[in-house]
Amino acid sequence: MIAVTDLRKVYSQPGREVQALAGVTLSVPDDSVHGVIGQSGAGKSTLVRCLAMLDRPTSGTVEINGVDLTSVRSGELRRARRRLGVVFQHANLFDSRTVAANVAYPLELAGVGRAERTARATELLGLVGLADAGQAHPAQLSGGQRQRVGIARALATEPDVLLCDEPTSALDPGTTGEILDLISALKARLGLAVLVITHEMGVVKRICDAVSLLDEGRVLESGPLTEVVGTFGSRLSETLLALPPHDPAEAAHGTLIEVLYRTLPDAPPRLTAAERHFGVDLPVVAGTIEHLAGTTFHRARVLVPDGTDADVVIAFLHAAGADAARATEVAR
Repeated sequence: MIAVTDLRKVYSQPGREVQALAGVTLSVPDDSVHGVIGQSGAGKSTLVRCLAMLDRPTSGTVEINGVDLTSVRSGELRRARRRLGVVFQHANLFDSRTVAANVAYPLELAGVGRAERTARATELLGLVGLADAGQAHPAQLSGGQRQRVGIARALATEPDVLLCDEPTSALDPGTTGEILDLISALKARLGLAVLVITHEMGVVKRICDAVSLLDEGRVLESGPLTEVVGTFGSRLSETLLALPPHDPAEAAHGTLIEVLYRTLPDAPPRLTAAERHFGVDLPVVAGTIEHLAGTTFHRARVLVPDGTDADVVIAFLHAAGADAARATEVAR
C-alpha cells in the first residue's frame, strides 16, 4: 500500500522558490490502480520522483506498507526502495546489455548471485510475454517490447508497489492498450499497489480503480473512479465523460438541461421514462456513454421543448435517480 500525507516539494531558484507540490495526500491500496492526471506543470513527475525518493520531499510522508521512506536512514532506504518498482515514460534500457541483463540489473545492484539473477530475469521475461527475447539487445525490440522489458526490470526485486510515470505516452494506440492490459494483469496476479502518472484520459478509463486530479501541485479532486465520475459538474466527471460539440442554435425552441446517471438493472433509461411521463420528445443534442470500473455512465445535454417546464422535468429526473440541471448551471 502507498500512503502519501501532506507531501510538499519546494525548489530553490535564484531569487525565488518554486512550490512543485503543495500538500498532496492520497492512498493506493494493494491490488488497485490509482491514476494521477493533470496538465504539464501540474507536478505529476515531481510527485513520482518524490514517491520513489529520487528527489527528497521538502516535508510530508511517503509510506510503503507502513514504512515511512522520508524518515529512514540511507541504508534502510535502499532496502525499503526494493519494495518499489518504477516504470518510466521511456524504458531507459542499457543498449550495451542484453534484455535479460537489463532485467537483472537491479538484482546485481542488490548483490544477488548470478544464477539467481538469471533465473529471475527468465521468469519475469516470461511473465511480460518476452520469454524468447532474453539474448536480444534493446535496439532489436519495438517500443512496446522495450517498455515490457522496463516493466520486467521494475518487478525484479519483487516490489509491493509499482510507480508508472507516463508509461504509454510514447507508444502507438495499439501498443498502449497492450501495455495497459499487462499492467492491469500484473496488478491482479501479484497484488500490487499501482500508481500511474498520466495526462491521457484513455489510461484512466481503461485500468484505474481511483483517480486524482493534480493542478499546480494540489489535489483538486480525488476518489474511486465511479465516485468521481458520478459527481455531477466535477472537472473529472466532465473530462472523463466529455460531451461532443453541438450547435447552440439547437436551444432556440426550448431549454437545454444536462443529465448524468448510471445504468440500473431492470430499469428503463431515465430520459425514456421522462418522455413517457410528459408525453414529449426530449432530443439529445450531445451525449456520451462510458463503461468505467464495471459501471455504465450516461451523460447527455437534452432539449426540453417550449411548452414543457424544464424545472419540472429536472425534478422528475432527480426523483428517478439521475442528476440533472439547466446546462447553464452545471459547474465548469
